Amino acid sequence: MKKMYVFFMLIVFLSITVLSENYTFIFKDVQLFYTVSNETSFLVPEGFDVLWISGVDSWELKKVYQHFPFKITSLEDYTQKSIEAIDEDIYKIVGTNEILFFNPQLNRWCVTDEKNKDKIQPPTQILLKNPKNAVIALKGEGSWEIIYEMKNDGTFSKNVQINGVPVGQTNLYLVNEYLNLSPRDYLESTKLLSNTRMASEDDFEIVAQEAILSQTYTMNLGRVNFQNSLMNVRISQNDILSYEDRNVINFSLYTNITNYTKTEIIRHVENTKYNGLGIELPSGKVWIHEEFDSESFPIKLAYINDTPVGDTFKINLGESWDVQYKIEKLSDVEVKSANSRIVNLLISVKNFSKDKQIVNLSMSTPNIEIDEMQIEGNYQNLKNNSEKGKIDIVFDIIDEVRIRMTIKTILRE
Repeated sequence: MKKMYVFFMLIVFLSITVLSENYTFIFKDVQLFYTVSNETSFLVPEGFDVLWISGVDSWELKKVYQHFPFKITSLEDYTQKSIEAIDEDIYKIVGTNEILFFNPQLNRWCVTDEKNKDKIQPPTQILLKNPKNAVIALKGEGSWEIIYEMKNDGTFSKNVQINGVPVGQTNLYLVNEYLNLSPRDYLESTKLLSNTRMASEDDFEIVAQEAILSQTYTMNLGRVNFQNSLMNVRISQNDILSYEDRNVINFSLYTNITNYTKTEIIRHVENTKYNGLGIELPSGKVWIHEEFDSESFPIKLAYINDTPVGDTFKINLGESWDVQYKIEKLSDVEVKSANSRIVNLLISVKNFSKDKQIVNLSMSTPNIEIDEMQIEGNYQNLKNNSEKGKIDIVFDIIDEVRIRMTIKTILRE
């Protein structure tokens, strides 16, 4: 008999576990919560609105008013008192334990003890007629962002910070898209699929994932106990083998800088497995660490764009303290007979540090090409990756380099 009781309790527990299976999709601007139910009533969690319900003959919303003591009052009685807003039409009377609120049932202002504050706003109940694996779709406030960290030794961490309405145990997915850009497509396709594919509750995971475009990056965090409105999760940690900080000089045919100015430092990192990385990198903030007294501190906040595996991502670290440059336009001539424009530039770069620095000259304009170039000064490892439409020159500077460059461009094809 005792064994039968234990077996019965196990069956009950497993049934509750299956029936309580929930799915949460947090987009960049909204949170969607789905639950599958065969019950005839469902209490909407606080912070959510009902989007739609499928798998029922009909459904309706009902406010569940709770009983608590209050008395009818007049706003004139509180004109000389200080009040603080708690929620819409709900106020705290400063210096007392009273709560002033508007009662829509009576269409009158009322006052109650602050211990009844949570009973003032009635929760919403959904009444479902003849549910058959009914899918209840709810919408609430939510967002998420990726926050990376990178240390000087190459330690690279990928974290996700989630803002949303706590729902407890749920299958949590993060979608790298703004729902409000195409809410009709996602919501309508989910509703349609849930009406046609729901043979059992277990089918909903496939239904929900099918509704997300295949090219949209989606992070599956699995079954999560989502209890707090703000949650930070470490996704991965990698050891990057090598990266390169370049002093980048971006210029154009119109550039004419006669006084020395600071370069921008851009960190180049290959997102490859042989470099110790090779993971999906959706866009997000990145904290750059610096060492002080052998301790590592995140002191620079930058940004990483969407970077798939195999690509190189770049982090703007701000202006350089050690490398400065100027670009003087010596001449700018339009040669009508050759249907071209020829620009002569003198580019001067100085390194004020004791260490070698990497310098990258960069320009991108259709139909440009280097017609002639002379470089002199103290430099090493010059690489000219320029081609038609792009100037890309990289070298190590010791102290000072001067570059005379003639650029030619076709005015009209």
